[in-house]
Amino acid sequence: MGERGESLLFLQPSEIDYLQDLEKHGVSLVEYPLVKVLDSFPMSAHKNNIKKSVFIDLHPWIMCLQKALESFISSKPKMEELAKRAFCSWVRAYTAHRGDLKRIFMVKKLHLGHVAKSFALKQQPSLVGKSFQNQTKKRKRFEKKNGSSKTRKVARSVK
Repeated sequence: MGERGESLLFLQPSEIDYLQDLEKHGVSLVEYPLVKVLDSFPMSAHKNNIKKSVFIDLHPWIMCLQKALESFISSKPKMEELAKRAFCSWVRAYTAHRGDLKRIFMVKKLHLGHVAKSFALKQQPSLVGKSFQNQTKKRKRFEKKNGSSKTRKVARSVK
């Protein structure tokens, strides 16, 4: 932390304004077109069949990787549970950006189905969300029952 380095950043179209914020903070940026990067990956079985697709998610390398990840996640219940929890955690973190970045990172601008797919989840995000909401309700009931809520209780004097 706090040292120079390099990183790779993937942004959604709705997040492009974040680049201006990074540049304000002295971050130098170089754009790497994703299609060129994907085309450089080895795909010997599909090399002759590659057609320039309009949508990046139809790129043969992406489709092959997505299928393998979804198959792996769905075949192992523990991994699927971890993927669901990671998805919920990611959504919570996404909504917690600091003030001036909230206008860029808005959950309402995202397609949560695509986000869930990036976690190799086949399940609809509303079902994942309901599962998370149910867990949150259970936790709040438990905290209320046991008095371990994180909310501050203020004593008032009655006259």
